[in-house]
Amino acid sequence: MLARDCWLEFFNRKGMNMHYSPVTKKTLLFAAVCALLAAAPAIATIYDEAVSVDLSNDKAAPTALTLTPGSNSVIGTVNGFPPGTDPQDWVSFTIPTGFVMTSYVNSKYDSTDAQGFTGFQFGSSFPGGVGSEFLAGSYAGYAHFGTGATNGVGSPPSSTVGVNLLPLMADPSFAPGTTGFTPPLAAGTYTFLIQQGNPVTTSYQFDMNVRSVPEPGSSLCLLGVGGLAILALQRRLGYLDRRIR
Repeated sequence: MLARDCWLEFFNRKGMNMHYSPVTKKTLLFAAVCALLAAAPAIATIYDEAVSVDLSNDKAAPTALTLTPGSNSVIGTVNGFPPGTDPQDWVSFTIPTGFVMTSYVNSKYDSTDAQGFTGFQFGSSFPGGVGSEFLAGSYAGYAHFGTGATNGVGSPPSSTVGVNLLPLMADPSFAPGTTGFTPPLAAGTYTFLIQQGNPVTTSYQFDMNVRSVPEPGSSLCLLGVGGLAILALQRRLGYLDRRIR
């Protein structure tokens, strides 16, 4: 149910009279669910290769995308090195001022190869000359992804489908030799590589969650406002209960 329809249902169901109907736990719960729906982050597919053109194959000129609050999905395919013709997708993500990217989730993976590779570096293009993308030191963080991905020396293969890769990419034991970073990713622009090194077609989807950065003291302020709201509601319920009796 959409948040708008939820509220309409709450206020209008069965001819509810807001002045005289008793407020029950059930109606309060219903209202709380509506509030959560109204505050839920947006989910958007910001790029789908099946709809748009192929993502850039050039690390010096990646496809530029700006992330929006909520979940941002990028969907595409890569086909490994010869005889494959599209082994790499390059994309730069810009996180707006006042926001952070909290997750980079490999939500879908379909390939006869159990793993692909992804990594990123700060900036609107990838640094270095020819072959720099094959050097660990060129990345702030990287990870293998797929249904049987190996991350870290001696680690057994495991599925990353549904997994937030940022902690793996930031951990030097899983991504040795990188320049390093600390999640979440702050406002700025980052260039990501999504790669399949073997000559097989690999379909993928990555979901990036973006949220606002709370102002200093805002959490305490919200707690205070919430407490006052609960106190006011308790008093109102007591008043209504006295009137109905």
